[in-house]
Amino acid sequence: MPTPLSLNDPFTLFLFVAAVVLMVGYGVGRWSNQRRGRHISDWLEPGLRSVGGTPTVQRVSRSVFRLQMANARRPFRTVTASAVLISREFFPTWLWERLNGRHDLLIIHITFRDPPSLEADIVDPGNELGRRGEAQAKGFHWPSLDIPPRWRVYFAPGVPISTLQSLASQLAASSFSPWRVALRRNAPHMLISMPMPDLQQARSKDLVAMLVELSRLAHMPFGEPNT
Repeated sequence: MPTPLSLNDPFTLFLFVAAVVLMVGYGVGRWSNQRRGRHISDWLEPGLRSVGGTPTVQRVSRSVFRLQMANARRPFRTVTASAVLISREFFPTWLWERLNGRHDLLIIHITFRDPPSLEADIVDPGNELGRRGEAQAKGFHWPSLDIPPRWRVYFAPGVPISTLQSLASQLAASSFSPWRVALRRNAPHMLISMPMPDLQQARSKDLVAMLVELSRLAHMPFGEPNT
């Protein structure tokens, strides 16, 4: 007859303790992600409401949700902010992501009322999302330009270098740290990927102010002074 399981057996005790730790960790991690999601939603709402329009909240999964403003005021038509949270429900996965420098992400898609006058990809090749954007931009066979301290810009032929430098300067002056800013003439017109800002230090209205300034530069007619 098989020997009944007993907590006096070291291996059985180890399995029991490991199972309890994983179950407790799952519950704490899920609660932590839900709490984090609520904080991010509360942080995003004032900035997104400042662009006007109709708000919609959509939960895609336990770790991804979207806030969208449709019929927003000019220059915007639709602004969608997606929060992608790292896994906090399984401790080994969370630890691996932290050790590999993974962050909660904020990804913004914007459709303008009028398409931008230029197409370009501004990427930071020092991180994974920047490298993904760079791989996509290379597929267009666009020329590239390095702009200190960390930007690599891929741009469609004919785009003025001065406009690209102004875009990079605006990003460098911002309190946010985008890893990629993509501008396209087809909707969605602008994609911004960045690590989630420090919710205690940054304001979502400042984020929207950065989006407005990027929009101004993206719609600037070629040949107009960048002032």
